[in-house]
Amino acid sequence: MISKEDIDRIMDAVKIEEVVGDFIELKRRGVNYIACCPFHNEKTPSFNVNPTKGIFKCFGCGEGGDSVSFVMKYQHYNYPEALRYLAKKYNIEIKEEEISQEEQLARDEKDSLYHINELAAKYFYENLFNSEEGQSVGLSYFNERQITRQTIDTWLLGYAKQKGDDFAQYALKAGYSEELLIKSGLCLKSERDGSLYDRFRGRVTFPVYNVGGRVLGFSARILTKDKTKAKYVNSPESPIYIKGKTLFGLNFARTEMAKQDLCYLVEGNIDAIMMNQNEVKNVVASSGTALTEDQIRMIKRYTSNVAVLYDGDAAGIHAAIRATDMFLKEGMHISIVLFPDGDDPDSFARKHTQDEFQQFLKNNAQNFIIYRTNLALEEAKGDPIKKAALVKDIIHSVSLIPDLIERTTYIQQCSSILNMREDILTDQLNKEIIHNAYLKNKADQRQQRQATNSTQNNTFSNGENKVPNHEINFKKDFTDSEKEFTEAPPYFDQMQSPHSEISEKEEKLERNLLKILVNYSDKTTNQKILINNNTEIKSFNAGMFILNDIIATEIEFKHPLYKKIIEEYLQEYRQNKKILTPKDIMSKGDAEVNNLVSALMMEPTQITISDNWIKYGMNVPDINSQNIIDKDIRSTILSAHLNKIALMMEEIKQKMQESPQDSELTEAFNQLWLIRSTIAKELSRTAF
Repeated sequence: MISKEDIDRIMDAVKIEEVVGDFIELKRRGVNYIACCPFHNEKTPSFNVNPTKGIFKCFGCGEGGDSVSFVMKYQHYNYPEALRYLAKKYNIEIKEEEISQEEQLARDEKDSLYHINELAAKYFYENLFNSEEGQSVGLSYFNERQITRQTIDTWLLGYAKQKGDDFAQYALKAGYSEELLIKSGLCLKSERDGSLYDRFRGRVTFPVYNVGGRVLGFSARILTKDKTKAKYVNSPESPIYIKGKTLFGLNFARTEMAKQDLCYLVEGNIDAIMMNQNEVKNVVASSGTALTEDQIRMIKRYTSNVAVLYDGDAAGIHAAIRATDMFLKEGMHISIVLFPDGDDPDSFARKHTQDEFQQFLKNNAQNFIIYRTNLALEEAKGDPIKKAALVKDIIHSVSLIPDLIERTTYIQQCSSILNMREDILTDQLNKEIIHNAYLKNKADQRQQRQATNSTQNNTFSNGENKVPNHEINFKKDFTDSEKEFTEAPPYFDQMQSPHSEISEKEEKLERNLLKILVNYSDKTTNQKILINNNTEIKSFNAGMFILNDIIATEIEFKHPLYKKIIEEYLQEYRQNKKILTPKDIMSKGDAEVNNLVSALMMEPTQITISDNWIKYGMNVPDINSQNIIDKDIRSTILSAHLNKIALMMEEIKQKMQESPQDSELTEAFNQLWLIRSTIAKELSRTAF
């Protein structure tokens, strides 16, 4: 377990613009940075990074949080893993507190898998140069493929010896367990005698990295012509290696992809390595597997433009076609580069100079929709039935493009190439769009049902940090000085608990209360309070003032997430007399909480500055000035009071219908009416 002191040291050292900037390209806008969100599909940047507050927020999909939250979300790390990543980035040594053996094993499983794979990568690399077998078999293969020593060093290419348990014995002597070797996929256990043997024996090895540069597993190629054995053997999936969420070479390519706003996508590892060696750095490989949506979204974090570089044979072309729809659905622009028959990116790169290779890529890129339309026309060869089927396939692909203008342009071009009327293609396009919307609606409904079921099962607690389920006697916890403003106004004495459902208005009021608590928790506020029937202005810690008003007036939050956060504030205040900061709230790594807190920190104050102040040359107050803070707090709190009074009045009205002659009810209603009018007047409202 990482100590609180070390967590504080990490959080004090991190600069969120540096952390986020390691993964996506940020552009400065004023005091903030912006980018296209790495977590959802968008063309216009709505992802904001605020260095001053140390948070990020996407106003498109709602993702938000601090540096730890970003690393967790982007790298698929848990909270401790994200902290360790940041500690390593900023050279902070952390001393972890003792935890149970069971917790230690669970937490260290991923770390152990990373370490064993990194050990294997270095061992296989050393075999190339320090063993006779490695030099004569492995190194000679790389030399034959014209892979340079610099490339071997950069990618940490290697060779696993033919001896069946060579690496297994090396790892066991280094202190690694049989269980870990098997779980990593580096070794297998013989069914015959239970002995360990190496998975990649007699093969050259290509480490597979995550985007941060850590080794997840391997792809290994056989060097003999034994047709009974697979040409490539890959690491099986593990807790750290999920093939559908990994792209070979992305750690080397991501910076150049963002810089050039283009990604070259190839099939094989060697293709990616040779292109990188030929100074085409913005290349990743699918490693011969079918592309997944997760992989496409990984590419889109850096660019919306993809050029597919598959073999020029029929298999390569159809492999590219299969990926088209997924790219288009994500709003990406896809082109294709076909190599001469018999060539692939690797062989073509070895036959040409760097300049020739790069020029070929630029000159031979074709828009994929247009290429596919021409291909369909050629394949049909006068067969109207086949042509109709191919045209429908193309129109379906066009229907997936989010942008209306792009769709219209493609329809016009396809109409010209296919010699078909544009209105016919447009009619088919509209049918496809309607069908797509129907399918999406069904999927959304299914997802909503699943989310509803999940919400109903949510206990709104965080493991060991459960808020005790008991009623808190708040007033007994206050000091004498605090009692000056913690007594509830008399109009709340008989207020009943609110209904379980929450209206849009109540949700907004709860959100605003939470917002002033999050944004002003460490500020000072000057507020009017009643002392011995006299109104005075006194200074308080804003967080304490807001919390005590919530406590004294017994405002009960209905929104589950808002309630969860408020209870954390209340628990910490009751137990330690401490007002939590946004950093404290976000330090637990709860993505849902962090999204909300970062959004609240980005939202403007409720107090607006009139344009007339500027128009008539008046002194415009600073939005962060003390006066604005005081007004924002008072306005928000009084609005919450106003809502509660309205609920009380509605309750009394219902009772008056049952007992119209009850004078006490009438008197109570009239008193609340006067109080409501007074508060509404201060808030400059005529209705609410």
